[in-house]
Parts: sequence; C-alpha cells; structure tokens
Amino acid sequence: MRDTEYYEDIDQAGGGGNRFMMGMLWGAAVGAAVGLLFAPRAGSELRGQLSQQADRLRRRASDGYSKASDAVNDLVERGRDAVDQGRQKFEEVRSDFERQADIGVQH
Repeated sequence: MRDTEYYEDIDQAGGGGNRFMMGMLWGAAVGAAVGLLFAPRAGSELRGQLSQQADRLRRRASDGYSKASDAVNDLVERGRDAVDQGRQKFEEVRSDFERQADIGVQH
C-alpha cells in the first residue's frame, strides 16, 4: 500500500463521524427551536431565546469540531511519524544487510 493510499483511507474513515456530529447538532437545534416555538412566550422574548440558544449551540458545535479536528490531526501526525520511523529502520536494516552481503561475496 502506498503512503498516499494509507492517508486517503484515514481521511475517508473520518468523514462519517463528521456527518454524524453535524446531524446530531442540527437535530438538537431543530428540537430546541420547535420546543421554544410551542412554549407560551411573547414574540420578542421567543426571538431572544432562540438567538441565545443558537449562539450557545454554535459555540458548542465549534468547540466540539475543534477538539475532534485536533484529535484527528494528532493521530494522523503520529501515524506519519510511525511510518517515517519504520521507513528509516527499514533503510538501516537493508543497508546493513547489503554491507554483510558484500562482505560475504568478497570472501
């Protein structure tokens, strides 16, 4: 598997989680709005409450997205580091093997 295929698989695997989170957030927003619409309140009070709820929801969604994005980026970076270390170790072992093979051929 090429490195680019590996990273593309990681990127694609995370896409479903983003869609799920966005669906949860939209569902919560719609539920809150419907609940407020059916509550007995004055129009201006209702609009104020809807605005406050929307602001709170937007902040929570933004914070959650930032945390999830940071976690995914951290995992991807750690994966890249592991691949780089593995590649470096492979090159060291291959080089040692070639040196040993050259010594064996010369004797």
